Amino acid sequence: MPEVKQSTPKRPLTITSHEVPALVEPTPVDLRALPDGGADPLKSIRSFQRFHLRLTLIYGTVVILILVAVVYAFYVFWSKSEIESLQKRLLSLSTSLAQTIDADAISKFDLQHNQMSALHREIQQQFAAVVERDKDIDSVYVLRPSAVPNDLYFFVDYSQQQGAGEPGQYYSAEGAPIMLRGFNRPSVEDEPYRDEFGYTLSAYAPLMTSTDEVAGLVGVDVLATRLSVLENRILRISAITLIASVALITLVSLLVSRSIREPLRKVISCTGAVAGGNLDVRMNLQRHDEFGLLGEHFDKMTDHLKERQTLRDLFGRYVSEDVASALLAREENFELGGHEAIVTVLFCDLKDYTTISERLSPVQMVSMINEYLGVMNSVIDQNRGCVIEFLGDGILAVFGVPETSPDHAENATRCALAMREALEALNRQWQADGLAARWQELGVDRIECRIGLHTGPVVAGNLGSKTRMKYGVIGDTVNLAARLEGMNKVYDTTILMSDEVKSRLPNDIALQTRHLGEAQVKGRTHSIICHAI
Repeated sequence: MPEVKQSTPKRPLTITSHEVPALVEPTPVDLRALPDGGADPLKSIRSFQRFHLRLTLIYGTVVILILVAVVYAFYVFWSKSEIESLQKRLLSLSTSLAQTIDADAISKFDLQHNQMSALHREIQQQFAAVVERDKDIDSVYVLRPSAVPNDLYFFVDYSQQQGAGEPGQYYSAEGAPIMLRGFNRPSVEDEPYRDEFGYTLSAYAPLMTSTDEVAGLVGVDVLATRLSVLENRILRISAITLIASVALITLVSLLVSRSIREPLRKVISCTGAVAGGNLDVRMNLQRHDEFGLLGEHFDKMTDHLKERQTLRDLFGRYVSEDVASALLAREENFELGGHEAIVTVLFCDLKDYTTISERLSPVQMVSMINEYLGVMNSVIDQNRGCVIEFLGDGILAVFGVPETSPDHAENATRCALAMREALEALNRQWQADGLAARWQELGVDRIECRIGLHTGPVVAGNLGSKTRMKYGVIGDTVNLAARLEGMNKVYDTTILMSDEVKSRLPNDIALQTRHLGEAQVKGRTHSIICHAI
């Protein structure tokens, strides 16, 4: 069994994360021009499902229904009021005319007297003057009663229309109880009625003689067509009022809808942008209502999210993304301390690094190392590893923390193989770029890496003080992985693993390994079994 004396590694094995620099205040992005820059998000919602349209429709419908009810009530009330006013006028006119007519003189004429006398002409002229003054009046007449209640006879009838009653002409009052009541007291029809002279609304007043006998009645008629004109005028005014009101309500509803739609569109657009990962959006709602308050809180929220994301991004550049995610997820318990876990540690270093660095300028060296480390970091991430630290040209990675994985040994071994292949690709690129000529002049044909793998217990967690912490892994497993990396020089290998790693590998990888026997490592009592792959 060969004894391998390995010196203590020249690099520290307990790794700290660097201090994260101060955050930069994000520049807000104004979304006021958003509709010009993309599709309106409201178009993805059907019209009848949009909140502002439903609200406007409900609001507008309720208001219009109320308005229609108010206008209808106004129409009914006004129509009734106008008709009542007309009835009062008719009643007053018939009463006043009855008081001016000589009932005693009328009572001296026979009921069927059919000749025009001076009294007839005088009363007719009086009625003509009344009709001339009041254009709503169609006819004024005197009817006389007979022994038969429903049989009446005209004394005088003056009408604007054709077909006025002649003196002594018979008139049947059947179906006209209000007219018959007019022989006893002033009365007015509740609604128009139809007879052989037309469709009219009438008022009546009795003609009383000096002996309080009923000589007849005075009737005053208004044609129903005049009532229709009155009702049409009221209806027209009501319709104009309704149309104007609906137009005004529609305009107001559109303004209300727009005042809701615009901030809603911004809310949807901004929250959608945040959901998509864009934390630079800001509403900038210059309003002094609930939407303004919502916009203010949204902008503050995105500021905080931006700060957190910036912290995470910056933190993730100094430690592994897995470490950053794990630490930020446990921020409520972000304290010193760690936990023990079985992991696989990967330690990688470049061969002939010192020789190569002599032939490159500092700028070239940094550029080459950054390119190399970037590729290696990507390979480690793809294999579910966690980079704990870059040590110049060296890399310390762990598999199994902070993301727990039962296949950490397999992942670490596949990662080592992928790192070796990635370095071969980099060598071809550096050869094509002419950079490889620098170290080939020194006899270094190509850049190679040495990788050590060991599986065992470590303590992983937050180390340091209350004011400055690190996430690291400590334990003999880390030290042994570093020793195995160095032992590649002794065995002239590139990937060296302990038996603890090989025992956890699936057959397809385990069959690729080569047993190298036992080796004694400085600082350890027991020897270790080494395998190359």
